[in-house]
Amino acid sequence: MMIGKKIFQDKFRGAILGCFLGDAYGSSFEGMNPERIRFHMTDFSKKFRRRYTDDTDMTLAVAESIIQSGGVSPEDIAKQFSLHCDLTRGYGIGTIKAVLALRAGIKWDEVARIVFENGSFGNGAAMRVSPVGLFYHHDLGGLRRAAMEQANITHVHPLGQWGAVMQACSIGLAVSQNPNGVFKKEQMVADLKEILWGGPIEYMKALNKIEERVTQGKILRSQEVARSFGNGVEAHFSVPSACYIAITYSPDFCDAIRAAISLGGDTDTIAGMVGAIVGAHVGEKGLPIEWIEQLEDGSRGHSFARGLAGRLFETWWKIHGATCFTAMS
Repeated sequence: MMIGKKIFQDKFRGAILGCFLGDAYGSSFEGMNPERIRFHMTDFSKKFRRRYTDDTDMTLAVAESIIQSGGVSPEDIAKQFSLHCDLTRGYGIGTIKAVLALRAGIKWDEVARIVFENGSFGNGAAMRVSPVGLFYHHDLGGLRRAAMEQANITHVHPLGQWGAVMQACSIGLAVSQNPNGVFKKEQMVADLKEILWGGPIEYMKALNKIEERVTQGKILRSQEVARSFGNGVEAHFSVPSACYIAITYSPDFCDAIRAAISLGGDTDTIAGMVGAIVGAHVGEKGLPIEWIEQLEDGSRGHSFARGLAGRLFETWWKIHGATCFTAMS
């Protein structure tokens, strides 16, 4: 099935806005225990913060860099972090130190070791990687390399790096699926296993669990997902959880976000990652317009994010689009 240009463009917007939505909704529930979250799930759309967090803030910076550079340039991404990161948006202490180091003139390839001597295995590199997954969706080998490169700015621990790879490739694979057809869950898991082969064993074990659940057709309850994969800030816990939920619930964006938040733990990042993957599958047309309209819309709000996604697509189309479409014809 050949996906048309307008559908691809819609998918780019869906992934960026999906990340924005999941992040903003999820941040409303961060720190709550799962029982309290389930209680507050009633009248869900009226209980969320309209303001996004560091997850979306860094995602926008990565997208801006790719547009300006025509691809992933770690040096330029670091520059965008230095210029645009709003440290009032819930940044963790490690990332704050990294951004301040960049602003102090420390070279981008020295920052990660300054902050974490042995490297961070948190999910910070994964939460911001959706523009990379979109821009390199046509080349999974290039996508893996690019995801690693953008991770290296702040995350040099293999678990942090490969979490970014898993998230980016999940988005890339979702972009290539028919938004109006059946979501090919088994194929997506098989592709992820092939891409992550040779990476940390934690991710292969998680993918084996996902494959088993998908094959059985069994949907785990939120408590079971948290126990099986995890819901903390560690990339090897939260990224597999996000991938499992996205694969299980897509194309139902709203149910996927609710399921992500129901895990508890790092709700904004897990929901943001889920939103990016499902959004990449269904596109903007598959997102709830009433949710989008409630998001903040200042100088870097949802209208800016939507326009940025369009510019990211146009950059991809100019560099890769015509060649890819010719190859598929």
